[in-house]
Amino acid sequence: MMRLLFLLFFSLLFSSLRAQGPKRELRGVWVATVQNIDWPSPHNYNGAKQKSEFIDLLNSHQKTGINALFVQVRTASDALYAKSAEPWTTYLSGKQGVAPSPYYDPLEFMIDQTHARGMEFHAWLNLNRASMSSRSLLSSEHVARKHPEWLLSYNGQLLFDFGIPAVRHYIAGLVRNIIQNYDVDGIHFDDYFYPYPDPKSKLTDDDTFQKYRLAGESKADWRRRNTSALIQEISETIRKTNPKVKFGISPFGIWRHKTSDPVNGSPTTRGLQSYDDLYADTDHWLKQGWLDYIAPQLYWDTAHRVAPFKPLADWWNAHSYGKPVYFGMASYHLGDVWTNKEMKKQVEISRSMKNGQGLIFYSSTSLTKNTKAFRDTLRTNYFAHTALLPTTPWLDSIPPHTPAQVFLTNKKLQWQAGEKSDDGDPVAYYVVYRIGKQDKKQLEDPRNIIYKGKANEVNLEQDDLKPGYGFTVTAFDRLHNESRPSAIQWVKPVNND
Repeated sequence: MMRLLFLLFFSLLFSSLRAQGPKRELRGVWVATVQNIDWPSPHNYNGAKQKSEFIDLLNSHQKTGINALFVQVRTASDALYAKSAEPWTTYLSGKQGVAPSPYYDPLEFMIDQTHARGMEFHAWLNLNRASMSSRSLLSSEHVARKHPEWLLSYNGQLLFDFGIPAVRHYIAGLVRNIIQNYDVDGIHFDDYFYPYPDPKSKLTDDDTFQKYRLAGESKADWRRRNTSALIQEISETIRKTNPKVKFGISPFGIWRHKTSDPVNGSPTTRGLQSYDDLYADTDHWLKQGWLDYIAPQLYWDTAHRVAPFKPLADWWNAHSYGKPVYFGMASYHLGDVWTNKEMKKQVEISRSMKNGQGLIFYSSTSLTKNTKAFRDTLRTNYFAHTALLPTTPWLDSIPPHTPAQVFLTNKKLQWQAGEKSDDGDPVAYYVVYRIGKQDKKQLEDPRNIIYKGKANEVNLEQDDLKPGYGFTVTAFDRLHNESRPSAIQWVKPVNND
Protein backbone atom coordinates (compact mmCIF):
# COMPACT_ATOMS: atom_id res chain seq x y z
CA MET A 1 0.00 0.00 0.00
CA MET A 2 2.82 2.43 0.92
CA ARG A 3 4.60 1.63 -2.34
CA LEU A 4 1.40 2.40 -4.28
CA LEU A 5 0.98 5.74 -2.50
CA PHE A 6 4.65 6.55 -3.12
CA LEU A 7 4.31 5.90 -6.87
CA LEU A 8 1.06 7.86 -7.01
CA PHE A 9 2.72 10.83 -5.29
CA PHE A 10 5.61 10.98 -7.76
CA SER A 11 3.28 10.45 -10.70
CA LEU A 12 1.21 13.45 -9.62
CA LEU A 13 4.36 15.47 -8.94
CA PHE A 14 5.76 14.73 -12.41
CA SER A 15 2.42 15.57 -14.02
CA SER A 16 2.30 18.85 -12.12
CA LEU A 17 5.83 19.84 -13.16
CA ARG A 18 5.12 18.96 -16.79
CA ALA A 19 1.96 21.04 -16.73
CA GLN A 20 3.81 24.05 -15.34
CA GLY A 21 6.07 24.07 -18.35
CA PRO A 22 9.78 24.54 -18.97
CA LYS A 23 11.80 27.63 -18.16
CA ARG A 24 12.17 28.44 -21.87
CA GLU A 25 9.26 28.09 -24.25
CA LEU A 26 7.86 30.20 -27.06
CA ARG A 27 4.17 30.75 -26.33
CA GLY A 28 2.79 32.41 -29.42
CA VAL A 29 -0.43 33.41 -31.07
CA TRP A 30 -1.24 34.30 -34.67
CA VAL A 31 -3.11 37.59 -35.07
CA ALA A 32 -4.85 37.49 -38.45
CA THR A 33 -5.80 40.80 -40.03
CA VAL A 34 -7.05 39.50 -43.38
CA GLN A 35 -10.82 39.97 -43.54
CA ASN A 36 -10.56 41.42 -40.01
CA ILE A 37 -10.42 37.93 -38.49
CA ASP A 38 -8.67 38.98 -35.25
CA TRP A 39 -7.83 42.66 -35.52
CA PRO A 40 -9.07 45.29 -36.14
CA SER A 41 -12.69 44.29 -35.68
CA PRO A 42 -14.90 44.43 -38.80
CA HIS A 43 -15.92 47.97 -39.83
CA ASN A 44 -13.73 49.55 -37.16
CA TYR A 45 -12.18 52.25 -39.33
CA ASN A 46 -11.23 54.58 -36.49
CA GLY A 47 -7.48 54.68 -35.80
CA ALA A 48 -7.87 55.52 -32.11
CA LYS A 49 -10.30 52.64 -31.55
CA GLN A 50 -8.00 50.28 -33.46
CA LYS A 51 -5.18 51.15 -31.09
CA SER A 52 -7.44 50.61 -28.09
CA GLU A 53 -8.54 47.22 -29.43
CA PHE A 54 -4.95 46.12 -29.95
CA ILE A 55 -3.99 47.12 -26.41
CA ASP A 56 -6.91 45.07 -25.07
CA LEU A 57 -5.80 42.13 -27.21
CA LEU A 58 -2.22 42.45 -25.95
CA ASN A 59 -3.21 42.74 -22.31
CA SER A 60 -5.36 39.64 -22.60
CA HIS A 61 -2.53 37.62 -24.10
CA GLN A 62 -0.03 38.92 -21.58
CA LYS A 63 -2.26 37.74 -18.73
CA THR A 64 -2.55 34.35 -20.42
CA GLY A 65 1.24 33.97 -20.54
CA ILE A 66 1.77 34.52 -24.26
CA ASN A 67 5.27 35.82 -24.98
CA ALA A 68 5.30 36.16 -28.79
CA LEU A 69 2.87 37.65 -31.30
CA PHE A 70 2.82 36.79 -34.99
CA VAL A 71 0.85 39.63 -36.54
CA GLN A 72 -0.23 39.64 -40.19
CA VAL A 73 1.05 42.92 -41.63
CA ARG A 74 0.69 42.08 -45.36
CA THR A 75 -2.41 40.21 -46.53
CA ALA A 76 -2.55 40.71 -50.32
CA SER A 77 0.15 43.05 -51.66
CA ASP A 78 -1.02 45.67 -49.19
CA ALA A 79 0.35 46.97 -45.92
CA LEU A 80 -0.57 47.58 -42.31
CA TYR A 81 2.44 49.87 -42.04
CA ALA A 82 3.30 53.32 -43.32
CA LYS A 83 6.79 52.79 -44.72
CA SER A 84 5.78 50.57 -47.61
CA ALA A 85 5.83 50.75 -51.38
CA GLU A 86 2.53 48.88 -51.33
CA PRO A 87 -0.80 50.60 -50.61
CA TRP A 88 -2.53 50.73 -47.25
CA THR A 89 -4.72 47.70 -46.66
CA THR A 90 -8.48 48.02 -46.94
CA TYR A 91 -8.89 46.43 -43.49
CA LEU A 92 -7.81 49.64 -41.76
CA SER A 93 -9.96 52.22 -43.56
CA GLY A 94 -12.46 50.33 -45.72
CA LYS A 95 -10.67 51.40 -48.90
CA GLN A 96 -7.30 50.27 -50.18
CA GLY A 97 -4.69 53.01 -50.31
CA VAL A 98 -6.30 55.15 -47.61
CA ALA A 99 -4.32 55.73 -44.42
CA PRO A 100 -5.78 55.15 -40.94
CA SER A 101 -7.65 58.07 -39.41
CA PRO A 102 -6.73 59.47 -36.96
CA TYR A 103 -3.36 58.76 -38.52
CA TYR A 104 -0.86 56.39 -36.96
CA ASP A 105 1.59 53.73 -38.14
CA PRO A 106 0.03 50.43 -36.96
CA LEU A 107 3.23 48.39 -37.21
CA GLU A 108 5.30 50.88 -35.25
CA PHE A 109 2.54 51.14 -32.64
CA MET A 110 2.09 47.37 -32.33
CA ILE A 111 5.82 46.72 -31.99
CA ASP A 112 6.21 49.38 -29.28
CA GLN A 113 3.24 48.07 -27.30
CA THR A 114 4.32 44.44 -27.66
CA HIS A 115 7.90 45.11 -26.60
CA ALA A 116 6.70 47.21 -23.66
CA ARG A 117 5.09 44.02 -22.32
CA GLY A 118 8.25 41.94 -22.75
CA MET A 119 6.89 40.01 -25.74
CA GLU A 120 8.41 39.34 -29.16
CA PHE A 121 6.86 40.74 -32.33
CA HIS A 122 7.08 38.74 -35.55
CA ALA A 123 5.90 40.37 -38.78
CA TRP A 124 3.75 37.85 -40.66
CA LEU A 125 3.51 38.40 -44.42
CA ASN A 126 1.45 36.55 -46.99
CA LEU A 127 3.66 35.50 -49.91
CA ASN A 128 1.49 34.61 -52.85
CA ARG A 129 -1.67 36.75 -52.85
CA ALA A 130 -1.90 39.94 -54.86
CA SER A 131 -5.67 40.24 -54.35
CA MET A 132 -8.27 38.49 -52.26
CA SER A 133 -10.77 38.59 -55.13
CA SER A 134 -10.94 39.55 -58.79
CA ARG A 135 -13.67 42.00 -57.67
CA SER A 136 -11.36 43.81 -55.23
CA LEU A 137 -11.04 47.54 -55.79
CA LEU A 138 -7.30 48.01 -56.19
CA SER A 139 -5.38 51.19 -55.56
CA SER A 140 -3.43 52.85 -58.40
CA GLU A 141 -0.32 52.01 -56.35
CA HIS A 142 -1.12 48.29 -56.26
CA VAL A 143 1.29 45.87 -57.92
CA ALA A 144 -1.50 44.67 -60.22
CA ARG A 145 -1.61 48.17 -61.71
CA LYS A 146 2.15 48.51 -61.96
CA HIS A 147 3.21 44.99 -62.94
CA PRO A 148 0.27 42.96 -64.28
CA GLU A 149 2.81 40.73 -66.07
CA TRP A 150 3.94 39.40 -62.67
CA LEU A 151 0.53 37.98 -61.77
CA LEU A 152 -1.56 34.92 -62.49
CA SER A 153 -5.31 34.53 -62.11
CA TYR A 154 -6.40 31.50 -60.11
CA ASN A 155 -9.64 30.64 -58.35
CA GLY A 156 -10.86 34.23 -58.44
CA GLN A 157 -7.64 35.70 -57.03
CA LEU A 158 -4.51 37.32 -58.41
CA LEU A 159 -1.35 35.45 -57.39
CA PHE A 160 2.33 36.13 -57.88
CA ASP A 161 4.20 34.09 -60.48
CA PHE A 162 7.19 32.87 -58.45
CA GLY A 163 8.94 31.69 -61.61
CA ILE A 164 9.80 35.29 -62.53
CA PRO A 165 13.07 36.37 -60.86
CA ALA A 166 11.86 39.98 -60.56
CA VAL A 167 8.92 38.78 -58.44
CA ARG A 168 11.25 37.05 -56.01
CA HIS A 169 13.47 40.14 -55.82
CA TYR A 170 10.40 42.27 -55.16
CA ILE A 171 9.24 40.14 -52.23
CA ALA A 172 12.74 40.00 -50.74
CA GLY A 173 12.85 43.78 -51.06
CA LEU A 174 9.64 44.09 -49.03
CA VAL A 175 11.29 42.06 -46.27
CA ARG A 176 14.41 44.24 -46.37
CA ASN A 177 12.27 47.36 -46.09
CA ILE A 178 10.49 46.09 -42.96
CA ILE A 179 13.73 45.13 -41.23
CA GLN A 180 15.36 48.45 -42.07
CA ASN A 181 12.43 50.52 -40.83
CA TYR A 182 10.89 48.54 -37.98
CA ASP A 183 12.21 46.88 -34.83
CA VAL A 184 10.77 43.42 -35.54
CA ASP A 185 12.04 40.27 -33.83
CA GLY A 186 11.22 38.02 -36.75
CA ILE A 187 9.91 37.66 -40.29
CA HIS A 188 7.24 35.00 -40.70
CA PHE A 189 5.46 33.39 -43.65
CA ASP A 190 2.54 31.00 -43.56
CA ASP A 191 1.59 28.05 -45.80
CA TYR A 192 0.64 29.90 -48.99
CA PHE A 193 3.25 29.26 -51.69
CA TYR A 194 1.81 27.93 -54.91
CA PRO A 195 -1.97 27.85 -54.40
CA TYR A 196 -3.96 25.05 -52.84
CA PRO A 197 -5.27 22.90 -55.72
CA ASP A 198 -8.71 23.74 -57.05
CA PRO A 199 -10.24 21.32 -59.59
CA LYS A 200 -12.03 24.20 -61.33
CA SER A 201 -8.93 26.33 -61.83
CA LYS A 202 -5.68 26.07 -63.76
CA LEU A 203 -2.48 27.93 -62.98
CA THR A 204 -1.37 29.29 -66.34
CA ASP A 205 2.37 29.67 -65.83
CA ASP A 206 3.35 27.78 -68.99
CA ASP A 207 5.06 30.78 -70.60
CA THR A 208 7.18 31.42 -67.53
CA PHE A 209 8.01 27.72 -67.31
CA GLN A 210 9.22 27.62 -70.90
CA LYS A 211 11.30 30.75 -70.39
CA TYR A 212 13.04 29.82 -67.12
CA ARG A 213 13.07 26.00 -66.93
CA LEU A 214 16.26 24.00 -66.91
CA ALA A 215 16.86 21.33 -69.52
CA GLY A 216 14.80 18.24 -68.72
CA GLU A 217 13.18 19.87 -65.68
CA SER A 218 9.57 18.98 -64.92
CA LYS A 219 7.09 21.72 -64.08
CA ALA A 220 6.75 20.37 -60.52
CA ASP A 221 10.52 20.47 -59.96
CA TRP A 222 10.69 23.92 -61.55
CA ARG A 223 8.00 25.26 -59.21
CA ARG A 224 9.80 23.80 -56.19
CA ARG A 225 13.02 25.39 -57.40
CA ASN A 226 11.21 28.73 -57.59
CA THR A 227 9.92 28.60 -54.02
CA SER A 228 13.29 27.40 -52.75
CA ALA A 229 15.03 30.26 -54.58
CA LEU A 230 12.57 32.69 -52.99
CA ILE A 231 13.14 31.35 -49.46
CA GLN A 232 16.89 31.39 -49.96
CA GLU A 233 16.84 34.98 -51.21
CA ILE A 234 14.68 36.11 -48.29
CA SER A 235 16.95 34.31 -45.82
CA GLU A 236 20.07 35.90 -47.30
CA THR A 237 18.37 39.31 -47.33
CA ILE A 238 17.58 39.03 -43.62
CA ARG A 239 21.12 37.91 -42.77
CA LYS A 240 22.66 40.82 -44.70
CA THR A 241 20.23 43.43 -43.36
CA ASN A 242 20.04 42.40 -39.70
CA PRO A 243 21.50 38.97 -38.85
CA LYS A 244 19.73 38.91 -35.48
CA VAL A 245 16.21 38.95 -36.94
CA LYS A 246 14.71 35.46 -36.97
CA PHE A 247 13.14 33.88 -40.04
CA GLY A 248 10.47 31.21 -39.83
CA ILE A 249 7.87 29.39 -41.89
CA SER A 250 4.54 27.90 -40.85
CA PRO A 251 3.88 25.23 -43.48
CA PHE A 252 0.98 22.88 -44.05
CA GLY A 253 1.34 20.07 -41.53
CA ILE A 254 2.13 17.25 -43.99
CA TRP A 255 5.35 17.47 -45.98
CA ARG A 256 5.02 14.14 -47.85
CA HIS A 257 3.32 10.82 -47.17
CA LYS A 258 5.33 7.66 -46.66
CA THR A 259 3.59 6.36 -49.79
CA SER A 260 5.20 9.20 -51.77
CA ASP A 261 8.55 9.07 -49.98
CA PRO A 262 9.07 5.76 -48.13
CA VAL A 263 12.35 6.96 -46.59
CA ASN A 264 11.50 10.47 -45.38
CA GLY A 265 7.70 10.70 -45.55
CA SER A 266 5.41 10.95 -42.53
CA PRO A 267 3.22 7.99 -41.47
CA THR A 268 0.28 9.30 -43.46
CA THR A 269 -1.13 8.04 -46.75
CA ARG A 270 -3.87 10.46 -47.79
CA GLY A 271 -4.49 14.15 -48.16
CA LEU A 272 -2.63 17.17 -49.47
CA GLN A 273 1.17 17.27 -49.38
CA SER A 274 3.12 20.49 -49.08
CA TYR A 275 5.96 19.20 -51.27
CA ASP A 276 3.79 17.87 -54.10
CA ASP A 277 0.77 20.19 -54.06
CA LEU A 278 2.11 23.53 -52.81
CA TYR A 279 5.66 23.02 -54.13
CA ALA A 280 7.11 23.96 -50.75
CA ASP A 281 10.09 21.77 -49.80
CA THR A 282 10.46 22.78 -46.17
CA ASP A 283 12.66 19.75 -45.49
CA HIS A 284 15.21 21.13 -47.97
CA TRP A 285 15.00 24.65 -46.50
CA LEU A 286 15.76 23.36 -43.02
CA LYS A 287 18.65 21.23 -44.24
CA GLN A 288 20.15 24.27 -45.96
CA GLY A 289 19.94 26.31 -42.76
CA TRP A 290 17.78 29.03 -44.31
CA LEU A 291 15.24 28.99 -41.45
CA ASP A 292 15.57 29.71 -37.75
CA TYR A 293 12.47 27.72 -36.76
CA ILE A 294 9.62 25.75 -38.29
CA ALA A 295 6.01 26.08 -37.10
CA PRO A 296 4.01 23.31 -38.81
CA GLN A 297 0.25 23.75 -38.82
CA LEU A 298 -0.91 20.55 -37.14
CA TYR A 299 -4.58 21.36 -37.35
CA TRP A 300 -5.91 17.83 -36.76
CA ASP A 301 -7.00 16.19 -33.53
CA THR A 302 -5.21 13.34 -31.78
CA ALA A 303 -7.77 10.78 -33.00
CA HIS A 304 -7.92 11.97 -36.63
CA ARG A 305 -8.18 9.01 -39.01
CA VAL A 306 -6.01 10.49 -41.77
CA ALA A 307 -3.61 12.90 -40.04
CA PRO A 308 -3.48 12.35 -36.24
CA PHE A 309 -1.62 14.99 -34.26
CA LYS A 310 1.04 12.93 -32.48
CA PRO A 311 2.54 10.97 -35.43
CA LEU A 312 2.90 14.23 -37.35
CA ALA A 313 4.40 15.99 -34.34
CA ASP A 314 6.88 13.10 -34.09
CA TRP A 315 7.75 13.53 -37.77
CA TRP A 316 8.44 17.25 -37.54
CA ASN A 317 10.42 16.72 -34.33
CA ALA A 318 12.64 14.24 -36.20
CA HIS A 319 13.05 16.51 -39.25
CA SER A 320 13.95 19.87 -37.70
CA TYR A 321 17.69 19.51 -38.41
CA GLY A 322 18.79 21.28 -35.27
CA LYS A 323 16.25 24.09 -35.42
CA PRO A 324 13.37 24.48 -32.95
CA VAL A 325 9.86 23.33 -33.74
CA TYR A 326 7.00 25.56 -32.63
CA PHE A 327 3.89 23.43 -33.00
CA GLY A 328 0.99 25.26 -34.67
CA MET A 329 -2.32 24.41 -32.98
CA ALA A 330 -5.85 24.98 -34.22
CA SER A 331 -7.38 26.51 -31.10
CA TYR A 332 -10.10 27.89 -33.42
CA HIS A 333 -11.53 24.35 -33.44
CA LEU A 334 -12.61 24.97 -29.86
CA GLY A 335 -15.38 26.93 -31.54
CA ASP A 336 -16.77 23.76 -33.10
CA VAL A 337 -15.98 20.14 -32.28
CA TRP A 338 -12.82 20.16 -30.15
CA THR A 339 -12.87 20.03 -26.38
CA ASN A 340 -10.62 21.60 -23.78
CA LYS A 341 -9.32 18.10 -23.09
CA GLU A 342 -8.25 17.69 -26.73
CA MET A 343 -6.20 20.89 -26.62
CA LYS A 344 -4.58 19.79 -23.37
CA LYS A 345 -3.50 16.55 -25.01
CA GLN A 346 -1.86 18.47 -27.84
CA VAL A 347 -0.01 20.80 -25.47
CA GLU A 348 1.38 17.85 -23.53
CA ILE A 349 2.38 15.97 -26.71
CA SER A 350 4.18 19.06 -28.01
CA ARG A 351 6.05 19.50 -24.75
CA SER A 352 7.20 15.88 -24.85
CA MET A 353 9.08 16.44 -28.12
CA LYS A 354 12.86 16.79 -27.85
CA ASN A 355 13.05 19.59 -30.43
CA GLY A 356 9.72 21.13 -29.52
CA GLN A 357 10.46 24.54 -28.04
CA GLY A 358 7.11 26.21 -28.27
CA LEU A 359 3.47 26.45 -29.27
CA ILE A 360 1.62 28.90 -31.52
CA PHE A 361 -2.17 29.10 -31.44
CA TYR A 362 -4.44 30.06 -34.30
CA SER A 363 -6.11 32.28 -33.91
CA SER A 364 -5.93 35.11 -31.40
CA THR A 365 -9.69 35.37 -30.98
CA SER A 366 -10.07 31.79 -29.76
CA LEU A 367 -7.89 32.71 -26.77
CA THR A 368 -9.17 36.22 -26.07
CA LYS A 369 -12.74 34.90 -26.08
CA ASN A 370 -11.71 32.10 -23.71
CA THR A 371 -13.54 29.57 -25.85
CA LYS A 372 -14.41 26.50 -23.77
CA ALA A 373 -12.32 28.03 -20.95
CA PHE A 374 -9.06 27.09 -22.67
CA ARG A 375 -7.45 30.43 -21.87
CA ASP A 376 -8.20 29.73 -18.20
CA THR A 377 -6.52 26.34 -18.58
CA LEU A 378 -3.41 27.97 -19.98
CA ARG A 379 -3.32 30.71 -17.33
CA THR A 380 -3.79 28.47 -14.32
CA ASN A 381 -2.04 25.34 -15.55
CA TYR A 382 0.29 25.19 -18.55
CA PHE A 383 1.32 28.86 -18.51
CA ALA A 384 1.04 29.43 -14.77
CA HIS A 385 4.69 30.50 -14.53
CA THR A 386 6.76 32.89 -16.60
CA ALA A 387 8.48 31.34 -19.63
CA LEU A 388 11.60 32.87 -21.11
CA LEU A 389 12.04 32.65 -24.87
CA PRO A 390 14.35 30.06 -26.47
CA THR A 391 17.81 31.07 -27.58
CA THR A 392 19.10 30.99 -31.18
CA PRO A 393 22.82 30.22 -30.71
CA TRP A 394 23.50 30.06 -34.46
CA LEU A 395 22.55 33.76 -34.60
CA ASP A 396 24.06 34.90 -31.29
CA SER A 397 25.41 32.94 -28.32
CA ILE A 398 27.25 35.71 -26.43
CA PRO A 399 25.46 36.66 -23.19
CA PRO A 400 25.62 39.97 -21.34
CA HIS A 401 27.87 40.32 -18.33
CA THR A 402 26.56 39.71 -14.83
CA PRO A 403 24.59 42.56 -13.19
CA ALA A 404 26.66 44.49 -10.67
CA GLN A 405 26.12 46.18 -7.30
CA VAL A 406 23.14 44.04 -6.37
CA PHE A 407 21.77 45.30 -3.08
CA LEU A 408 18.84 44.21 -0.92
CA THR A 409 17.37 46.75 1.46
CA ASN A 410 14.02 46.65 3.25
CA LYS A 411 11.60 45.52 0.54
CA LYS A 412 13.59 46.52 -2.52
CA LEU A 413 16.20 44.75 -4.63
CA GLN A 414 18.38 47.04 -6.75
CA TRP A 415 21.24 46.48 -9.22
CA GLN A 416 23.27 48.02 -12.04
CA ALA A 417 24.16 46.75 -15.49
CA GLY A 418 27.42 44.85 -15.69
CA GLU A 419 30.28 45.63 -18.01
CA LYS A 420 29.54 46.03 -21.70
CA SER A 421 28.96 42.63 -23.33
CA ASP A 422 31.70 41.14 -25.48
CA ASP A 423 29.66 41.62 -28.66
CA GLY A 424 28.46 45.10 -27.74
CA ASP A 425 24.78 44.13 -27.41
CA PRO A 426 22.90 46.12 -24.77
CA VAL A 427 20.95 44.46 -21.98
CA ALA A 428 17.36 43.94 -23.12
CA TYR A 429 15.88 42.91 -19.76
CA TYR A 430 16.61 41.39 -16.36
CA VAL A 431 15.25 38.41 -14.46
CA VAL A 432 15.15 38.07 -10.68
CA TYR A 433 15.04 34.61 -9.07
CA ARG A 434 13.89 33.92 -5.52
CA ILE A 435 15.70 30.83 -4.25
CA GLY A 436 16.08 28.70 -1.16
CA LYS A 437 19.41 27.64 0.35
CA GLN A 438 18.73 24.01 -0.51
CA ASP A 439 17.70 24.76 -4.10
CA LYS A 440 20.41 23.20 -6.29
CA LYS A 441 18.76 24.11 -9.60
CA GLN A 442 17.79 27.64 -8.72
CA LEU A 443 17.96 28.99 -12.28
CA GLU A 444 16.17 26.09 -13.97
CA ASP A 445 12.83 26.20 -12.20
CA PRO A 446 10.48 28.85 -13.67
CA ARG A 447 8.63 28.95 -10.34
CA ASN A 448 11.62 30.83 -8.95
CA ILE A 449 11.20 33.75 -11.37
CA ILE A 450 9.58 36.69 -9.58
CA TYR A 451 10.47 39.49 -12.00
CA LYS A 452 11.20 39.98 -15.70
CA GLY A 453 11.60 43.49 -17.03
CA LYS A 454 13.82 46.40 -18.03
CA ALA A 455 13.96 48.20 -14.67
CA ASN A 456 17.02 47.97 -12.41
CA GLU A 457 15.00 47.41 -9.28
CA VAL A 458 12.02 45.48 -8.01
CA ASN A 459 9.78 45.91 -4.98
CA LEU A 460 9.47 42.63 -3.11
CA GLU A 461 6.41 41.14 -1.48
CA GLN A 462 6.48 40.43 2.24
CA ASP A 463 6.04 36.70 1.54
CA ASP A 464 9.31 36.76 -0.45
CA LEU A 465 11.29 38.15 2.45
CA LYS A 466 11.54 35.04 4.57
CA PRO A 467 14.80 34.03 6.28
CA GLY A 468 16.51 31.22 4.39
CA TYR A 469 15.68 32.70 1.01
CA GLY A 470 17.67 34.94 -1.26
CA PHE A 471 17.65 36.68 -4.61
CA THR A 472 19.89 36.61 -7.66
CA VAL A 473 19.71 38.67 -10.87
CA THR A 474 20.64 37.78 -14.45
CA ALA A 475 20.78 39.93 -17.57
CA PHE A 476 19.48 38.99 -21.04
CA ASP A 477 20.17 40.35 -24.50
CA ARG A 478 17.68 40.72 -27.35
CA LEU A 479 18.11 37.09 -28.41
CA HIS A 480 17.59 35.87 -24.84
CA ASN A 481 21.14 34.84 -23.96
CA GLU A 482 21.40 34.85 -20.15
CA SER A 483 24.33 36.15 -18.11
CA ARG A 484 25.84 34.36 -15.17
CA PRO A 485 23.87 35.04 -11.96
CA SER A 486 24.82 37.75 -9.54
CA ALA A 487 25.92 36.97 -6.02
CA ILE A 488 22.93 35.91 -3.95
CA GLN A 489 21.45 38.52 -1.62
CA TRP A 490 20.11 36.57 1.35
CA VAL A 491 17.24 37.72 3.51
CA LYS A 492 18.62 38.51 6.95
CA PRO A 493 17.02 36.84 9.96
CA VAL A 494 14.76 39.05 12.03
CA ASN A 495 16.41 40.16 15.24
CA ASN A 496 13.85 40.05 18.05
CA ASP A 497 16.21 41.39 20.72
